[in-house]
Amino acid sequence: MVLQAHPQPDCLNVALRDRLVDTLAAEGHEAQVVRLTQGESIDAVNIVGAEGLVFVYPTWWGGLPAPMLGWVQRELAPWIDGAADPATSPLRTVKHLVAVTTHGSSSRVNWLQGEPGRHLLGRTVTRLCAPGTKLQWVALYNLDRRTPAEMSAFIDRAATEIKAIAA
Repeated sequence: MVLQAHPQPDCLNVALRDRLVDTLAAEGHEAQVVRLTQGESIDAVNIVGAEGLVFVYPTWWGGLPAPMLGWVQRELAPWIDGAADPATSPLRTVKHLVAVTTHGSSSRVNWLQGEPGRHLLGRTVTRLCAPGTKLQWVALYNLDRRTPAEMSAFIDRAATEIKAIAA
């Protein structure tokens, strides 16, 4: 399953999503794509049984965009806050958790901010997945200072990371 959040229909984030979905398809996987946007209602997303979950998003104000954070809160809250039995987590079959994200700031600035998006996914969401699942973090920093060639190289790098997992 690929979850993507960006309000613009034509942007680097969408190009990333499309390339990752194409890469998964080339490796024989059918990816369900869910586009999370502000103000749009999302039908129930069936993540039960998924072996992989890929978050594709721009990091804004240090974390996940509001629609993606809202999805995490709505769909996973009973397991995150401990109200539900961890054995019933909808992510219990997820063996591969990947975040592909872009940052306008440097990796140092993100580190100083505490990397809340990375920690939410790596510490909280990961523990709801299959035992042994670790977050694979694929990030492009300083996006606002990147050339088109550097952005294209990042898309290639993200696709290579996904291909290695999918193989």
